[in-house]
Amino acid sequence: MEKADRVNFMKRSFDKDDLIRLGLMAVASAAVVIVLFIFAFIISNSLDSVREVGLWDFISGSIWRPSGGEFGAFPLISGTLLVTLGALMFALPLGLGAAIFISEIAPARYRNILKPICEVFSGIPSVVYGFFGLMVVVPFILNNMPGATQGESWLAGSFMLGIMALPTIITVSEDALNAVPRSYREASLAMGATRWETTIKVVVPAAVSGITAAIILGMGRAIGETMAVLMVTGNAAIVPEPIWNMLSPVRTLTATLAMEMSYVAVGSTHYSALFFLALLLLFIVLLVNFLSNRVMRRTKRKFGCDVKARKKALLKLPRSRIWSEYSHLIMKAVFVILLFVALDSWLGLLYGIVATVAVLALGTAYSRLPSGNRQTVSYFMMATVMATVILLLVLILGHIFMRGLPVLSIDFLTQYPRNAGLSGGIYPAIVGTLKLIVGTMAIALPLGIGAGVYLGEYSRDSRGTRLLRAGIENLNGTPSIVFGLFGFAAFVIYFGMGYSLIAGCLTLAFLILPVIIRTTEEAVKTVPPELKEASLALGASKWETVTKVVLPTAFPGIITGSILAIGRAAGETAPIMFTAVVAYQTRMGSSLMDPVMALPYHLYYLATNVPNAQDQQYGTAVVLLLIVMSIFLAASLLRQYYSKKFKW
Repeated sequence: MEKADRVNFMKRSFDKDDLIRLGLMAVASAAVVIVLFIFAFIISNSLDSVREVGLWDFISGSIWRPSGGEFGAFPLISGTLLVTLGALMFALPLGLGAAIFISEIAPARYRNILKPICEVFSGIPSVVYGFFGLMVVVPFILNNMPGATQGESWLAGSFMLGIMALPTIITVSEDALNAVPRSYREASLAMGATRWETTIKVVVPAAVSGITAAIILGMGRAIGETMAVLMVTGNAAIVPEPIWNMLSPVRTLTATLAMEMSYVAVGSTHYSALFFLALLLLFIVLLVNFLSNRVMRRTKRKFGCDVKARKKALLKLPRSRIWSEYSHLIMKAVFVILLFVALDSWLGLLYGIVATVAVLALGTAYSRLPSGNRQTVSYFMMATVMATVILLLVLILGHIFMRGLPVLSIDFLTQYPRNAGLSGGIYPAIVGTLKLIVGTMAIALPLGIGAGVYLGEYSRDSRGTRLLRAGIENLNGTPSIVFGLFGFAAFVIYFGMGYSLIAGCLTLAFLILPVIIRTTEEAVKTVPPELKEASLALGASKWETVTKVVLPTAFPGIITGSILAIGRAAGETAPIMFTAVVAYQTRMGSSLMDPVMALPYHLYYLATNVPNAQDQQYGTAVVLLLIVMSIFLAASLLRQYYSKKFKW
């Protein structure tokens, strides 16, 4: 009888685990379903403009003037690509350098301080960056850049987007570098390499997959950003002349959607044309993800254990060496060209040439240094990069807090706004923001963690799994304004929710799902296999191992993903401006179907529509920052607690 009970128990456990696996797979498949829904709504609403204007004329047209029936999107496409390129030129060197400093150079006591700082700064809402750019960066460019006729420009947009992408690139890259086995470093050092040579030639290449993920997240932030570029780029639908003139105003696809969707008539050609712009954004994202996937596949073949791939690589070794040599030269040439273009735009032709030659001379001198001296110089450069990153972020917070803290008072926090926001308080905006955060996390956390656990523990390398990952990556790169349009078309209009709290929460939940899924999966994969094997050997089922061993051990990494997600949800403006928020409210509704005020949109409204309201603007920005930073602080403390509790 005892043996039969044991057999029945094992059978029940197997059935339960099987059902759990199927349930988690269904949750993970939601990402693909969401992507398909987004495409379906965007495409269905964009067909009318394509039929009326023509696909080629729409894409290649040089004039965007909807009031005159001219829908040429080329200036908007070029503006989007130029601003994103400028942001990455700024963010990638600083972000990767700071990640290398935190992971490989900084002492442990400083490392435990620097990473939480970067994580807290990653939650600064995008509208706050845009507000800082409007109040500080734009006047600085106008007053200090030779040839600048206005501060709103491609340069201002790229600078702000680069700063915004820094924390994400730093955090994810540092996690990837830390995940490289210690044995790699020890083997390199044992062969006589210096610590810097080990970092550059062993650790960084081994972590390329994770660094690529950081780049994807950073590019997604840059491509999909709406409010910052809307506030600082000048919004002129023109192509810069010459094309590398970074002081020229530009207009991006996202800014056009935000500017014009608020007044366009539903069902008109203009309305359909805006949805086609959203479709173009999705196409750009798919292209970026395709290129990133190719890079990651090459990395896996290079550092994986695929014997056939290694034999194939050995057979092609001579040609690979030739290609490596030429690709290195090509990368150097591209770097020199981009450097000269940037310096020429900022300093003028003569000073640009002098500065470019100086940089090349320094690079040549650096390469000829002895390895020990080169390591010393490199460490100093990485420390300078880390200090620059922190200084930039501290300057932003310091400026806003110095101007905003004196505004705070009991009346400001507890009263309703008056005179269209020029006076009074921001109480309904505070409450509305908290409602949106809580509702969004209630929807996104169960789905995101469930999908991440499935991909990390239950999935195999199959066509279905690759489809799931592709759906998650595409969802992650989808611009936030596209989520807003999707929420507007699907929840507000199609499902009849109207402008409401529930429509905003659903839209934001879809937006942050990929961040939670990706970080949960990576955290689950870092759990030592011997812990899982020991649990299974003791008779635990797969689900019991996941819940009692894997999830508690991976909890610090999951908290990191939640931190990034909360920060993004709290600071997003574009997804809720079409689904949930109103600019002004004298009384709050109590139903999920009522609209709300929110601090990010209220700050944008004050900065762009209410003259002489600087006190209200800075006070609103400070309150929004305090809410976000409080959430980050609580999450960081939880992560540190669990890191010590489950340290192996």
